[in-house]
This record gives sequence, C-alpha cells and structure tokens, in this order.
Amino acid sequence: MARPIPLLDLVFLGVDRDQTPANVGVVMLFDPPPGRSGRAAAQRIVRAFRAAQPTPPFDCVPVFPALGRPHWRTVTSIDMRYHVRQQRMTAPGDRQQLFDIVAGLHQARLDRTRPLFRLHVIDGLDSGQVAIYLKSHHASWDGRSALARIFGTLATEPGPIRTPFFALPPQPPPHAPQVESAGIADGARSLLTHALATGELLSAVATRRSRARDEPDAPAGNQPFGGPQTRFNQPVAAERSFGAFSLPVDAMRRVAHVFGGKVNDVLLAVVDAGVERYLATLGERPRQPLVAMCPVSMRDEGDLEATTKVATMFVPLARPRSGAARRLQQIIANSGAAKEEFRALSKAAALDYALIAFGAWFASHTLGMEALTRPVVNLVISNVGGLPGEHYLGELRLAGAYPVSMIADPAGLNVSAVSLGGRMDFGIVANRAAVPDAGEIARHCLATWTLLRKAADRQDLVLRKPPLRKPSRKRRIPPSQRS
Repeated sequence: MARPIPLLDLVFLGVDRDQTPANVGVVMLFDPPPGRSGRAAAQRIVRAFRAAQPTPPFDCVPVFPALGRPHWRTVTSIDMRYHVRQQRMTAPGDRQQLFDIVAGLHQARLDRTRPLFRLHVIDGLDSGQVAIYLKSHHASWDGRSALARIFGTLATEPGPIRTPFFALPPQPPPHAPQVESAGIADGARSLLTHALATGELLSAVATRRSRARDEPDAPAGNQPFGGPQTRFNQPVAAERSFGAFSLPVDAMRRVAHVFGGKVNDVLLAVVDAGVERYLATLGERPRQPLVAMCPVSMRDEGDLEATTKVATMFVPLARPRSGAARRLQQIIANSGAAKEEFRALSKAAALDYALIAFGAWFASHTLGMEALTRPVVNLVISNVGGLPGEHYLGELRLAGAYPVSMIADPAGLNVSAVSLGGRMDFGIVANRAAVPDAGEIARHCLATWTLLRKAADRQDLVLRKPPLRKPSRKRRIPPSQRS
C-alpha cells in the first residue's frame, strides 16, 4: 500500500540538491573492551548489520507520478553491501581526520533509486575506538524520532548486537489508516487547514509588531528576517566542514539554575558567543543580534512515525559584545518570549510558520530582491534531546555521539546537540566555502563556556552572600537619667 508523502517531507525532498543535500545523521564513537581489537569489532558490526532486513521507511524510495500524489514505494531487493560499508583510516587516525571523512561523506546526496540511508563503520582511529557514521534523508525522520530509533536500539549493558535502527518493526501512524491515494476531499481539507493557519500567523505577527511598538524595551520574540547579513548567509556550495565538542550536562544545568534559565538557554548562549568570537577574528563582528532557527518537536509521546514533525522558532540571540552573564540573561528573556508566542499558536499554524517564512525568503530570492531583504535566519541551533545512562552496541561502549545535520540556503551553519551519558555532544555542520574549518567555531564555543561558568560562579557568590547589616547605634542616655 502506497504511503503519501506529507507536505513538509516534500519540502525536504525539494531542497535536496547537489549543493544542499537533505542528509541528517550522526557520528558515534565506541570504546571496545580492554584488549580487544577495534577492527575485529567493526567487522562483527558490519556482518550483523548486513544480515538485517530493512523495514519502513528504510525499504522505500520516493515516487513522483505524472498524475496523482507523490508517495513512498517499497523496494523488494536491497543491496546491503551498498548501504552498510566498512573503511579503515590511515595514519594518523586522529579526530580531525575522522571529522574530515565525515564531512566528505555527508556532502554526498543519497541515491533516490535506493532506500535513503547509508552507514559507514570506521576503524583505524589512534584512540582504538570504532566510529559509526550514518545518514538518512530528512524526509524519513526528524531529530526526535532519529534519537529514539538510533539510540533505542542500543543496550544499557554489554551483550549481543541488537537489531539496527533501519530494521526495527514499522511504526503505525498515530492517525487514520493509510489509503492508496488521497481524495479530493482530503486535499480540500488540507488546503483549508493551511489557509486558516496562515491567517492565524498573520494575526500573530501583527499583534507582536504592535506590542513591540508599544513596549520597545520588552524581550524580543520570534523575529524571522531580523538578523544581520553574515558569511553564514552566503550561497551554500557543495562542500561541508564538520566540527564537534562536548559539555557536561550537570554543569550546564547549574549555570542555568544560577541565572534562572533552562539548559537550552545555556546551549544558545555558548553557541551565540562562540560564533560571535569566530566572526570577530575575521573582522566581521555583527552589529546586531543574530537570529537562530530553533526546531521544536511536535511529536506526542511514543510517536515514531516515519515523517518530519518539527515546527520552528526564530529566536533573536544576544547583542554583540555582551558579557557572558548579560548574554545569557538576554537569551533567557528572548527565548522565553518566543516560546510564549509559540504556545499561543495552533499546531497547524506552528508547523506552517517556517514554511511561510522560508517561502517569503525564497520568493524574494527568486525575484532577485534578496539585496532588499535580510536573511530569514543566520544559523540553525537545535537541541535534539537526550537519553540517560550508558549505551552499548554489542560489547562496545558509546563514548560520543555528534549530530551531523543538514544546511541549506540561506543558513550555511547548523549546530545540533544531543545529551547522552551525562554530557551534551555538539555537532557543527558548515558551508566550507564560508567556514573552511568548523573546528574553529567549536574551539571558540569551548572558550566561551569557560567564561560563562566563571560568570555563574560569581553570580552564585553574590546570591549566597548574606546582606550587609548596618551597625547598631546605641541610644545615648543623658547623665541625669543614668542610675
């Protein structure tokens, strides 16, 4: 039975070109047991994965008929040697070399005549670790469902290799059963839903502009087209650069608590400051706050349907040259205002927000008016989520998991993070034409994290310090009243 391709997934299939492949994935690092060979472990993984039988959506290809609705078609014969590859790194086998390999693999489009996923098992690292880089098409899943599928197949203790993510039992959709094709009535209802959502969004934008005029000092909410032009907004070319870093979640949580924010606010502040420092080293420090596209999952608990269910906030970050504490405070206020606006929208309007904003940018770009408009966003910052505890693939312990997301015009920089085992792992994907070494941004983010922790320590001391007590003044008693 054919499965229709939803609108948002069609958008991701539409932007999937040589310069902007819609690939999303992760590179994972695994520690083999002491004294065990990483190469032998890699070979065991490859054999187990090649023996697995893909299930939806990883046994399907997109079909665009001349008449009728685009849909997914099941492939009856799948060459698993093509989809599961093994390769060995040559000396020196360090992390930078691994990240360069990942960048090269990630920039290649997926073959639409085959199911849209590939997996590379890489050994030969100087650390003795085994790396697994996997990617699929954004039309197959979003960050939250990918997190659940990929890491849900790992075990919490050493043991046999479990069924890989691409061979799990198919997830039924949390709505009406699928049909062979959508009828006219379904199409009309869909158009009406999008029309009502558009009207709701226009009303919300008008309300926000009125509030901004009446309360100019209020925190900024969602602001698409509100950021400056940066090198991240240059046309995206085909090559990518990739970098990564990690932060301790407990320390991030403490910093957030000191300033009255959330861990996600700390994430935004670290990336904002790191990106600003990177631009400043190039003599390109922005004169106004950057605007980040922040994806928001719209999935209900347990929903792993093979589609994209993500809405978008457009969060203005901090004013340039802000100190660490002031930067975080501004971001807490702005992201809070953006969330408040977002919660007031219906689910349909929230899902359509990004489509309308990017549609307006695309229209201006197509008409040659991009010089008259600001970029809809400057960069993408995504907190995918996390899972507690240790994770194992067979006998190999997961030591790091860095998201490798997609970039597309007009935002040639994506910083995504996932929390596992008490750490938050960040993956940075950049347009190599604008950012030759994404590792430089990673190093600046680590430097700004150090400053933010020190600012939190100072703030904590202020909050804990007891208030000064004025010295008591004894009332002077006249001599005549003394006993």
